[in-house]
Amino acid sequence: MKIKKIGWTSFLISSANVSAITDPLELSKIGTSFPKTSTDIALFTEYPKTIKTSILKDTKLDAKVVPDKREKIIEISTPGEFEVGGLMIRRDLDTDFYIIDENTVRVVYLGGTDSTFNAENIKNIGDVDVLILPVGDGVNFMNFDVMEKVISEIDPAVILPCAFNEEGPSGNTLKTKEEFIKHFGFASVREESYLNVSKKKVDEEGAQSVEVIFLK
Repeated sequence: MKIKKIGWTSFLISSANVSAITDPLELSKIGTSFPKTSTDIALFTEYPKTIKTSILKDTKLDAKVVPDKREKIIEISTPGEFEVGGLMIRRDLDTDFYIIDENTVRVVYLGGTDSTFNAENIKNIGDVDVLILPVGDGVNFMNFDVMEKVISEIDPAVILPCAFNEEGPSGNTLKTKEEFIKHFGFASVREESYLNVSKKKVDEEGAQSVEVIFLK
């Protein structure tokens, strides 16, 4: 599995047979245009209730988000369990996050969660290899106290932060990367262009402290 950041809370998660993009609508909220991206699945935490046919088409993103290996992009925006090309995607009732599995590798996407997020919702979620987590500001996103409970409960091998000050709009009140790292005392922090995730790598690093990777 390969994970690449598109921007803000949007990530491209690719396996050998299929790819999925998270929350492509969110980039417009910070005044950034969406780059042309190929994908098979589009995941939406929220979407305009005026949508009549296709979320991508009705929001005029269908020219930017185009099919990859399949003829048509599968849009997922509601709770349920979905299997596409070996990628298992789950969203439970009354939750605003996705669990994405490929074989034994598990990614949890919390990028679309807000300040009302309840850490109880992620209890008993099982082993998590990669957690996509918004740094946020405690107003539009969860605060650090809730985040601490989430990290403690999930105990991921890798955290991919998003929605932090440095990538937000001018004058935003989001926490910086440095504030995030300092508050939680992360010791293993680095930047990468993308992340290749394999169970073997996660198993080898599982006994160590969580690794924080800022994708650029």
